[in-house]
Amino acid sequence: APVADVATLPTITAQCSVTSLTPPTATDNCLGVVTASTTAVLPITSSTTVVWTYSDGTNSTTQNQSIVIADTIAPVADAATLPTITAQCSVTSLTPPTATDNCLGVVTASTTAVLPITSSTTVVWTYSDGTNSTTQNQSIVIADTTAPVADAATLPTI
Repeated sequence: APVADVATLPTITAQCSVTSLTPPTATDNCLGVVTASTTAVLPITSSTTVVWTYSDGTNSTTQNQSIVIADTIAPVADAATLPTITAQCSVTSLTPPTATDNCLGVVTASTTAVLPITSSTTVVWTYSDGTNSTTQNQSIVIADTTAPVADAATLPTI
């Protein structure tokens, strides 16, 4: 059977996926250099072991190669700073901000803030790619600056 040219294939480590593989080679006593084949489907998006097969048409041997997908980069907020939201009495809805993730692309933030918000506070937004997360704060200011207006219909006449 063919003998692998490298005793141990190197582990391939990637952030999100492996989109191409370089087939290893082996030496065969009759054919000389034999290139390996695999049934691995690309892209590879999770850690796995690729099985390479060297064949000379009569004999074959296999060799394993580890693929490690290790997303270690957290999403990055699209806005450096979130704008302060100012309201008179309450905030009844919030628009979730977004971030860009190296593997997923656009990630929408989530929060545990309970609506309506009736007092000044800081909302903590969390961007998560399923493996890593990052947070960003947004200030909410509730400032009642409108003076009361008397209802003319209920004023006594003099």
